Amino acid sequence: MEFYEKHKDQRDRFEILAFHDARAKSFEELDEKLKPIIRDKWGGKSLPFPILLDASGDTIRKLGIHSFPTVILINPEGKLVKGGGEAMLEEELKKPAGE
Repeated sequence: MEFYEKHKDQRDRFEILAFHDARAKSFEELDEKLKPIIRDKWGGKSLPFPILLDASGDTIRKLGIHSFPTVILINPEGKLVKGGGEAMLEEELKKPAGE
């Protein structure tokens, strides 16, 4: 969430989508799993970006996600730019748009 807030002026260059692993089969189940995380780690605030369920695991596999959390960068055209950590995102956002 800090990254999202820190780079709010660059929101035209990225979007954050959170994928939950296949253990949560419904949004109700996901809400229950997130309650302690929201309370203990996020200071009672909900995430400002969508959390997606991938019940089959197909999307996670296609994106090459092997562990959580994982960061990938998708450009405004919807193309996968790069995968890595938050430091990688910082470096990518320092580059001129479209590079």
